Amino acid sequence: MSNLIKNELIKIFSKKSMIVIGIIILIIIIGFNVLNKVNSNMSNSYPAYSDGYINHLNEELSLLDPNDTADINKYVETKSEKDLAELGKNYTQSSWQMEVIGTVISPIIEEMNNYEYLEKDNEKLNTVKSEYNEMCEALKNDDWKYFANKELEDLNLQIEELDSLIEQDSDNQDLKLQLQSLELQKEVVTLRLDKNIKYGSENYKSTAIQNYRMYMGNYYQYAQNKNLTEDEKSEMNFNLEKANLYKYDLYNDVEYQNTVTANYTFQNSIETYIAIIVMVIVIVAGVEISEEFNKGTVKLLLVRPYSRTKILLAKLISVFITMIITTIAILVLQFIVGGIVYGFNTYMMNVVQFDFNTNSIITLNIFAYLGLIFVCKLPIFILIGTLAFALSTLFLNSPLAVALPILGYMSSDIINMVAISYKWDWIKYFVTPNWDLSQYIFGGTPMFNGISIEFSITICAIYFAIMLVASIISFKKRNIKNV
Repeated sequence: MSNLIKNELIKIFSKKSMIVIGIIILIIIIGFNVLNKVNSNMSNSYPAYSDGYINHLNEELSLLDPNDTADINKYVETKSEKDLAELGKNYTQSSWQMEVIGTVISPIIEEMNNYEYLEKDNEKLNTVKSEYNEMCEALKNDDWKYFANKELEDLNLQIEELDSLIEQDSDNQDLKLQLQSLELQKEVVTLRLDKNIKYGSENYKSTAIQNYRMYMGNYYQYAQNKNLTEDEKSEMNFNLEKANLYKYDLYNDVEYQNTVTANYTFQNSIETYIAIIVMVIVIVAGVEISEEFNKGTVKLLLVRPYSRTKILLAKLISVFITMIITTIAILVLQFIVGGIVYGFNTYMMNVVQFDFNTNSIITLNIFAYLGLIFVCKLPIFILIGTLAFALSTLFLNSPLAVALPILGYMSSDIINMVAISYKWDWIKYFVTPNWDLSQYIFGGTPMFNGISIEFSITICAIYFAIMLVASIISFKKRNIKNV
């Protein structure tokens, strides 16, 4: 049996097509890492507004009359946009100044133009102008803490007002949700000041703090609803997980969730390149039997002193070994390419995950984590490979045996989403909701109600057995006299 497997592996890896596939995989890995790095660098250098856009706004303004009631609203709107563009043209899109200009100063500019052209209230205009000039001075002096302290003062006032309202109406859930949101914003602003994290997205910590606020806010929205669907529960848990992961980075001054590091890209290698692994498995499995019959070499294969069942199983096992070799090759290539592109220093970091069982952060060795993910994805690889192998055996048609499994894999997410949307509970007996065991690790919520890891393994085993038995029966009964 071992000799049969060895010969099959030699046959598989001696094909020119495998060399071509290897080169394509290398190109994809290099391209992914380089583009990821380039995109992250380019996002920091784009100017927020161009001179061409400002000239376009000036042309629009020249066609409008601020003294004409038909034009006045459009004039104020265009003038506000032009003032905003002129203020922001000297800053990049990801700078802290642009975040403040877009969120804090933009409404002030609109107020100034409203008081000057619509309400014509000079007293209010002068008050707002004074505040605007103060903010512009803070922008020029790179004084982002001015805005953080101002935001903190406003939040404290709003929280005090809400506290007094909740005292009068303690059962009002909307008020409590608003208070939660304000306290989250206060935590974020306080964290900015304590950790010296500027606004904007020029550095990872600033992106992390924005993501923490977003995911935690989303979680609060879901948590207030007591009648969530399974899909909504999954989304709620996803937001809770991401919020805690970013929170861990922020409070511990680490960058585990930084996507532009060798560690992050390496730990997500299997998930990133899973489609490539699947395609390699399908291409190999889809021609294993059909190719023998189409070339007529099956006669030479069957004259050996082995039963047809052993020959078939040896071929299937060689497919699975190819799967393992492909996965290891991808991990090795990603490790090397990622290290070259991002630097090898982050490989010393562990992997951080959120455990729903204990509602706490856990750390794992990166290789132990990758091994766990590979085991969880094994049912996908095994079932897709076995399906291609079975189709190759039953129909002796390589294109069919390759195309159908790839189509099935690509449409699996769509099938699951449709089933969730239309509440097709019977879909849980199908393979696609069960073959990804990673949904269960760290206390994760399964895709469908009523399934468990034991249930999923059983379903996958049944489908595997059906395809394997069908392949064995077909191969044993296949007439080779006319081949």
